[in-house]
Amino acid sequence: MTFVLKDRWALITGASSGIGAALARELASRGTHCILVARRQRELDGLAKELSGQFKVEAKAIALDLTHPDAVSTLLGHILELPVSVLVNNAGVGVTGPFHMGDPEALSRMIQLNVCFMMQLTHAMWTTLAGCEQGSRILNVGSIAGAQGVPHMAAYAATKAFVNHLSQGLTFEQPAHSKLRITCLMPGKTESEFFDVAGMRNSRFVSSNVMSPRDVARIGIDAMVKGKAQVVAGWLNRLSVWSGRFSPTWLLRWTMRHLFRDMGVN
Repeated sequence: MTFVLKDRWALITGASSGIGAALARELASRGTHCILVARRQRELDGLAKELSGQFKVEAKAIALDLTHPDAVSTLLGHILELPVSVLVNNAGVGVTGPFHMGDPEALSRMIQLNVCFMMQLTHAMWTTLAGCEQGSRILNVGSIAGAQGVPHMAAYAATKAFVNHLSQGLTFEQPAHSKLRITCLMPGKTESEFFDVAGMRNSRFVSSNVMSPRDVARIGIDAMVKGKAQVVAGWLNRLSVWSGRFSPTWLLRWTMRHLFRDMGVN
């Protein structure tokens, strides 16, 4: 049965900018009502106004610190009356630099957001989503960084490996007749605030082959609608993941050290 997005309700975390905002726009363009969740109220309000005005859908903005221990229960309290059948787990942050020099609190906050919150929200909404008679979808935004270890962002890559593998494991758990489908979107370098926040804007790593959030979002939503288990955005990124799986460790190590050489990795 074809999964129709029109007049559905979607919950999108990390929706204030970048891929999250692009995913919200893509969903709204297909007639989906959107619940936008992130920290920054002003950006969320602006996006909600844009979506409702341009696409004639309902858009609700919820500003929350998703690293707070009670974030999931607080969020669920805001959406109890809304028939959510699409969950987009996009919220995430990156901490970069040599691992031994990293701020332990910043690393812990990253793990709380990228891993714990995402897992807890998915778990909390599972019964509701699985019970949708017309079918439901979960789109988890992982990363090609989670396909192998990455120097200078080792802990971040590990959090994305969790997202990638949790998504695949949940897909394997689902019976063939289930109307709930889980898709993992694995983007590579994407133009967003991530590189500014992570201090990577001028690095060799982000100097070329950067995709637009709009293109990444379209690829992700198309795959989600079709019920695909995984999609890597962009042919160069697909090549990167494929080559990483079959390359010997010594070659991967040399390649990674070369790519991140100007970021303090020797």
